[in-house]
Amino acid sequence: MFRLLTPNRGLCLAALFLSTAAWGAFPRGFFLEDLRSQPPAPAFYNLETHTLQPFSFRHPYASFLDVTWDREGGRVFFSAKLTPKDPYRVYLKTWPDGEEKAIYENPLGPFRFLLSPDGRQLVLQVMGPQAWPILAVHDWEHDKTTLLGQGFSPDWSPDGQRLLFLQIPGSLPSYLAEYRVDAATATLVLDDPVAEAVYSDNSDHIVLKTAKQAKSCDEFQLWDRRRGTFVPFSISRGDKRSKHCTSQREINSFPGHEFLFFKESPNATDVEDQTMVISDSSGGRLQVLSREDWDPKVTAVESATLAIGEDPLSVMSADGTGGRIPVPQARFLRYKK
Repeated sequence: MFRLLTPNRGLCLAALFLSTAAWGAFPRGFFLEDLRSQPPAPAFYNLETHTLQPFSFRHPYASFLDVTWDREGGRVFFSAKLTPKDPYRVYLKTWPDGEEKAIYENPLGPFRFLLSPDGRQLVLQVMGPQAWPILAVHDWEHDKTTLLGQGFSPDWSPDGQRLLFLQIPGSLPSYLAEYRVDAATATLVLDDPVAEAVYSDNSDHIVLKTAKQAKSCDEFQLWDRRRGTFVPFSISRGDKRSKHCTSQREINSFPGHEFLFFKESPNATDVEDQTMVISDSSGGRLQVLSREDWDPKVTAVESATLAIGEDPLSVMSADGTGGRIPVPQARFLRYKK
């Protein structure tokens, strides 16, 4: 099912040297699609100079899915097709113009990947013939893949040693599971079905919504695994004893997990008034964005930086200081069939 490609060992050693010796030399930033190019192509948005900079690939790839900047390691990981008939592969490229080495391939269909904080593991979400995606963790340095089965919504812990995900045992509902890198195994962590979950500031704190909670009050809770307690995560109403609940959906974390963001609306059907809430790891609200400010997309591109909206796309800090900085003639990368 999964075809693995052995990485170039010299490339790995060079990347390791760069990560330990010259981390400060690498720019802060992330990848967007440059609309000044025809056809649009991935480009690097420099968060230090706030400029969109062309990025050189050594091959004319037919399409891209994900392009991820590993600043600490001085590496670019990207998934792309060389030609329209080729399968998607994950490539590794040293900054800024190193060789492009394929480290993973899957012929089943398109897939997304999420890089671990230490840059050593990829969690892959593959769309195959099944109704739900297949998750797998790929250790590219040791050429090893661990299948996790059907699932979705993977989230790395801040230290990169654990992976939280929703596991589907054949059919819905989904259950909360956790993969441990040191043991290369996954186990269920709650008996009750879970609809959404991410780590908070560490692997002992999880922001989640159980199926039971969603039926009684459609809001997230903060679970302290050591104490075994569940408390409301982030509520907007002034009186905590109020029985009225909002509807909270699609929680995500910033890299580093110091901040989180989620969508909120008065009820489950009133999405026109859906706002985007940015909070700290304990649920304290930093800012609330109206739908017109964030629609159609929000993504965290750095430990305290968001990319939001479209036409124009903008970047802003988690707490809103510095305002919104527009990025003209750019958009989020789009999947091309």
